[in-house]
Amino acid sequence: MESRDPQPLNIAVRCDALAAWGAGHLMRMIALAEELIVRGHRVAFFGRTDVAWVEAQLAQRALALHDPGQDFSAQAAAWGADAVVIDGYEIPRETGESTRRRGIPVLALVDAGFGTHQDADLYLDQNLGASRPDHLEGRWIGGERYALLRDVVRERRGIVRPAAVEVPRALIVFGGSDPLGGAPVAAQVLLEAGVPVDVVAVAATSDIVERLRALPMRAPRQTMTVTGPVDDLPALAITCDLAVSAAGSSVWELACLGIPTALVEVVDNQRLGYEAAAGRLCLGLGRLAQLRDDAAQRAEASAQVRRLLAEKQYRAVMAERARRLIDGDGRVRVADEIERLGRARRLAGRMP
Repeated sequence: MESRDPQPLNIAVRCDALAAWGAGHLMRMIALAEELIVRGHRVAFFGRTDVAWVEAQLAQRALALHDPGQDFSAQAAAWGADAVVIDGYEIPRETGESTRRRGIPVLALVDAGFGTHQDADLYLDQNLGASRPDHLEGRWIGGERYALLRDVVRERRGIVRPAAVEVPRALIVFGGSDPLGGAPVAAQVLLEAGVPVDVVAVAATSDIVERLRALPMRAPRQTMTVTGPVDDLPALAITCDLAVSAAGSSVWELACLGIPTALVEVVDNQRLGYEAAAGRLCLGLGRLAQLRDDAAQRAEASAQVRRLLAEKQYRAVMAERARRLIDGDGRVRVADEIERLGRARRLAGRMP
């Protein structure tokens, strides 16, 4: 981490957390905000949400979500922003353009080709094995060394979990809103593996709760506990022997914690991240639509999960590989870059 600026910077974050798309963008921005705040900087969030628990997550960190209005760049300038961070594929290019016209530098987060429409000074792709898209004109940083992780993850990195009991415990998590209903499909894959398992499924909606509870057990010593979204998911994760997750931001959290993870590709913007992680970091189960609709594909995924459930050494190898790849300091490196942007802007403002 670089030395702190004697004059704290003002960093404005533009992102949304909507049930239709998920809350992953905002959660990784919370991780970045935590790092900036501990350095003494001021952070303000501008965006929209219809996910009930999001504002509580912000409030726990003395943050609030302000309405971006019709002219976010004007709001950011009026607030005194030294730099702006934009995270969201649906946010129009005009947001970055108008902000930069006001002399405020912009960092935009991208995931492979998604989000690269944004106009920015610096682009960040935190995905495993990320590579710079040819058409980008600004600076670019990328790869797993920039993965943004919250305090609740970093504080638990390296915790030695109790040895697995005879029946392994498997966590199912598909984000804070799970708009496509991935959790019941993942639970079906686990149960159809036909071996003992204690499933802990995080259900984002009442409909998903009902669908999970309707699933039949397929073998002796199979159980399932269904819970709503939890404020501290890592605390739950470290009580589990493995996880099944969407190929989103939660992958980096689980990897940092050393939780062996099986991935499901839920939407197209997860494809490149899924393919990279399934090759080096996690067990790839396939696309959600195929697992839901194709019994043969689901049977193949269940066979892969069966090994993960049955072999402790296999899980141990996956866990160690994950911990080596995700060191938890990605947000430190990104905050360094934001400080460079903000300080350069202040310096330019003081020049005659």
